[in-house]
Parts: sequence; C-alpha cells; structure tokens
Amino acid sequence: MNILGKPVLGIETTGSVCSVCVYESEKKNLTISLNLDKAHSRKILSLIDFAVDSFNITPVDLGGICVSEGPGSFTGLRLGFAAAKGIAYGAGIGIIKVPTFKSLAEELSMTMSPGSRGLIVTKAALEESYVYGFEAQSGYFNELFELSLIENNVVNSLVSKWDFSKVFSNVKLDQIEIVEKTSPEALSVVRYAKRRTDFKFDYDVDFIEPRYFKNFIVKVK
Repeated sequence: MNILGKPVLGIETTGSVCSVCVYESEKKNLTISLNLDKAHSRKILSLIDFAVDSFNITPVDLGGICVSEGPGSFTGLRLGFAAAKGIAYGAGIGIIKVPTFKSLAEELSMTMSPGSRGLIVTKAALEESYVYGFEAQSGYFNELFELSLIENNVVNSLVSKWDFSKVFSNVKLDQIEIVEKTSPEALSVVRYAKRRTDFKFDYDVDFIEPRYFKNFIVKVK
C-alpha cells in the first residue's frame, strides 16, 4: 500500500504483453497479463476494470498509477499512457513513470545468480535494437551501462566484451541463445516505483508522456 494508504494501479504495455496490476501489499495484489494479438487496444481497459473490481474499489479509491515509460512499441506506449492519464485525470490521482528496462532488470535479477550478467535486447527498428546491461545482485541489480540504441550486427561483440551469461531478446541473434522476455510484469513496475520513489506521484498529468528514446522519422517512398 502506498504512502496515502491506498492501493496502486500498475500498467505495462511497452511490448507484446499487456499487463495490469492492483497492488495493496506484497501479500495482497493482483496481476493480469495477456500475450495476445492486439490485446493492448482491445483489452487494456477491461483488464483494468476487472483488476480494480476484484478489490471492490473504484478508480477514485486508488492512490495513484505506475506506468511503464518505455522505450518500446509506439502504439503500446500511446495506449498505456492514454489509459493511465484518462483514469488519473478522472479520479484526481497522480502518475509515476517507471523505467521499463530497469524494472525488467530488477525482475530478471530475482531469477539469476548474484554476480551473473544479463543483457536486454529489444527491437527498435529493422536493423537497430535498444540494449541494456545489468549485473544481478540479491534482490536488486547493478547497471553495467545505460540504455543505448545500437545496430544488431554489433550485439555479438557486446556479449563477448561484457561476458553476459543471459541475453533476453525479441530479436533473432546469430550464435546467441536468447530468452524471449523483454518487458516486465505490471507487478514489477509497481514494485520498482515503490522501492525507488516511495510512490512519489506526479499530479501534473497533462504533461506526462512516454519515453520514446529515439526520434521517429516518417519516410515517403
């Protein structure tokens, strides 16, 4: 439960999985995740409604919303933020933007041996990917290098240079075994916000936007 003594809503829509969470405590929380085609556009609001109803509350009873900020799918980010801002504006509550790759690294670290290294590789364009390197610790992680945008053909050299034991990716990589996990669960988004910000919500909702990281360029053929 947050500092206001109310449950918190978590939203993750940056990747293929559409995930929502209502979090009151580590002993009382509900997470729903769907990996279905167009789940973000068709299911996000109904998933939120179900999760909130399961706690026998309405949006005005929430203490705030934690939304995964990206980078990631442009459409997914817009839908996630539209849902978060609409609910926050209507209920008079605030939002926390949570770093997607950092909350995922923290989630993954809980399944890895302390000291082992992981690389997250997420598709950004046809020949480019977002990459983030981390070292697992007991209950948390150390950042090896900040989120970067690189060409896919240099990922192999990056793996060798940093001695990554696991690569989490939605990109096919030559001669590299991957784990297809590139977005956090909504519960991990909420947990990260709790640990790192103590649920310090931003109430200036109109100006809260996703982190796209790269500029999108419209090309005309």
